[in-house]
Amino acid sequence: MFDLHYDLLTYIYMNKDNLKEVKKHLKKIFTNNINGGIFNLFYMSSKEMQDELGIKEEKMDIIKNLNEVNRLINENNLIPENIKYIYGIEGLDYLKRLDDLEEIYNLGVRSVNIVWNNDNKFGGGAKGDKARGLTKLGRELVEKLVDKKIAIDLSHANERTFYNIIELCNELKNKGKSPIVFASHSNAKKICNNPRNLSDDQIIKIKELGGVIGMVSVKPFCIKEEKFSKRNIKYKKAYVQHIKYVSNLLGGVNNIAISTDDMTYYKKNKRYYKHFNVFKQEYIKKDLEKLLLNNGFNSKDIEKMLYKNFEYKILQRL
Repeated sequence: MFDLHYDLLTYIYMNKDNLKEVKKHLKKIFTNNINGGIFNLFYMSSKEMQDELGIKEEKMDIIKNLNEVNRLINENNLIPENIKYIYGIEGLDYLKRLDDLEEIYNLGVRSVNIVWNNDNKFGGGAKGDKARGLTKLGRELVEKLVDKKIAIDLSHANERTFYNIIELCNELKNKGKSPIVFASHSNAKKICNNPRNLSDDQIIKIKELGGVIGMVSVKPFCIKEEKFSKRNIKYKKAYVQHIKYVSNLLGGVNNIAISTDDMTYYKKNKRYYKHFNVFKQEYIKKDLEKLLLNNGFNSKDIEKMLYKNFEYKILQRL
């Protein structure tokens, strides 16, 4: 299966002094399970990076960090040759110049979230100012991303920024260009009113541009509740409900993919994130296949959701 949103690069960066443990973990993840996807390096605001990850602001250098992670992956054979993947940057707060896109492209980046949860110089985040949309610099960025054939991940954008990006991408499409948009880790807001989930209209807009929605197996995106249980049965039912809802809304599964957004590598709040996901990441493919078969999806539908949709609608367009 392809994981549309796995913060693998951040995991490696945070555990660069314990690569033995990284190799052990990745062997579990990749063996007969996840065989590709978008592997992300993510950037919050400087305060959040310090508070949540213990990373100081002076270390926030996209190109430097990408180079370091790339070196660790290549020198230590962390990703097997049979894995099909691209790099993603989640949050471009620390992109110093638009011309730096050339260098991160050369380092393997083919997907970006323009914003994370907070506002930045390019636009508004899901937990930021609702009135803030795509800025003038953000419009320039989108045009450069489209020209470079870098996919634009709409998860984490607030509604105004989302629609500004969609509108601009449609303008560029009408000029003969080929924008690639998708939402890597968001579910249906109609079922779970999480600010990071998508409205029906947003989901339809992504389909109209040929994108996919990565249905994310994270509990707060499946059910809205104060405290999350360690028992996963009700979350699995809710997760399938999201997939069925989007499938019915779009008339099929052709624009649906899967993402884990696994956060178990967090050093802070580790006990919380241990039970954050609906599935254990190392068994997700087997568990999902069984769950989807038991809920009325056939093998062709499951193949599309697990890997074909992402391969045909994202990978082959890059």
